[in-house]
Amino acid sequence: MNPVPYDFEFLTPCFYRGDDPAKAELRASSIRGALRWWFRALGGTQEQEEQIFGTVRDKAKASSVVIRVEALEPPAESEELQDGNPHMWKFIPRKALLPGTKAAVYVLLRPLFDDASEKAQDLWRLAFEAFCRFGSIGYRATRAAGAFRVKQFSGGLEDYRCTAETILKPAGFAFRFFESDLKARWRDTVGLADQKLWKYRKKIREKLAQEGRPLESSPLGRAKGARQTSAVYFRPLKITDNEYCLVVFEAPQERVVAKENRLSWTDSVLRWCE
Repeated sequence: MNPVPYDFEFLTPCFYRGDDPAKAELRASSIRGALRWWFRALGGTQEQEEQIFGTVRDKAKASSVVIRVEALEPPAESEELQDGNPHMWKFIPRKALLPGTKAAVYVLLRPLFDDASEKAQDLWRLAFEAFCRFGSIGYRATRAAGAFRVKQFSGGLEDYRCTAETILKPAGFAFRFFESDLKARWRDTVGLADQKLWKYRKKIREKLAQEGRPLESSPLGRAKGARQTSAVYFRPLKITDNEYCLVVFEAPQERVVAKENRLSWTDSVLRWCE
């Protein structure tokens, strides 16, 4: 089977560094890691994940999927990162792949893929589409950074809504599109995400206080003590050349948060934060 090319274009700065700390780059390993997250978030079991992505446990198994990144092309014109970036981007590397940066990403399904169960193959296809529609890469990927558009999965707002309704919702995700507050620039969309993040944090703290729980416990992530990655993503979408829409989604915590860090929320943050 021949590799299939996909055309990526970054919408917001991607803060990711490889072997050279002075250089921002896009690595296949970061894309694989994001795809594994989506596979688990959509309900994939460990056995199914190993069928697709391979494993080094017990009897080692090669991955059925090969990712290759080629032809990283910087934007012809782009707004440089400046001081005064959103608060949620504080303390991150200044080197970044700027908005407008394009990359050719090749995906090869090895013959091993045919040996995976039908359910695992279906989950891979769903995870890949969800990643291409709503994924992000690098530092602060849950906070509007590293957002991209894939040409083969681009479309209008209804296309994104359709993917959310048919892939995310059945898997237990909660989501909200802020289509009534479209922006003309990526910076303005990130600014909106910053505002929503702080609004959510405030309401979460109020709820924690009412329940007598520690303030550092939050489904928005925790950096101190037992670290927890956020289950809530703030994701800019590029709808047209001059329109950006913010979507916020929350993945099922039982699938993406370690058991010892899992929080006992009975409902999605998005349903009671507005």
